[in-house]
Amino acid sequence: MGDLGSNKPASFDTSLLWLVTYADMMTLICCFFILMMVFANYDPPGATKKIEEIAKAFNKDKYKSSNTKFTQLQEEVAKHPELKELTKTSIIDGALVVTFSGSIMFDKDSFDLTDDSRFLLDSLIDLIKVKDANYRILVEGHDDNQPIGKESKFSTHWGLSAARAAAVVSRFEYFGFDPRNLAAIGLADTKPLAPNEDDKGDPIPENMRLNRRIVIKVLEPINKTKSFRMGLGVYFTNDNKGE
Repeated sequence: MGDLGSNKPASFDTSLLWLVTYADMMTLICCFFILMMVFANYDPPGATKKIEEIAKAFNKDKYKSSNTKFTQLQEEVAKHPELKELTKTSIIDGALVVTFSGSIMFDKDSFDLTDDSRFLLDSLIDLIKVKDANYRILVEGHDDNQPIGKESKFSTHWGLSAARAAAVVSRFEYFGFDPRNLAAIGLADTKPLAPNEDDKGDPIPENMRLNRRIVIKVLEPINKTKSFRMGLGVYFTNDNKGE
């Protein structure tokens, strides 16, 4: 009978099996270095900004709600019979900013709230507290550049402006705001709204009244977050709200 063929499988060179393992290893190494490049933080400020933008994109309702609250509060301050003529309000960088003229809040060279200014401040505090008593409050004290009188307890604008800011913060604490959410800073005469003097060096009283001011910044409460380290200096945060 003739040879009808053979069912024996074709043979291959087993010495080449190592190429498969080698190719898998090189693929894994390539993926590893790609991940390192992705997670590398070459531009911390830029990376942080991008993360914030992504967070806003995924939490549009949350940020919209925050701005809506501050807009409503701003409108209430603008309509208040005592506050509307004596304050200026704006929303800057996600914070409500309320500015009182220093000449309204304090007597010259004094850091004690007058009876009238205490009434105005308490009216504002009441509006804020009704919205959310957990808001963070930052108070800035500003002054003009004129010499402080000898009768004052402070010899520098730094001390006087800081004491005035602290006096305002104390009223928030008196009305039940958490001290951990309060901060007072004195900026002396470093950030005038208008020149204190003209070209000849003569004082400009109107501008000085503008520069002697108290600025109250209302900020969102701090959300308690938990950080998870993913390696390579990369952290992810997750709100610890049980949601």
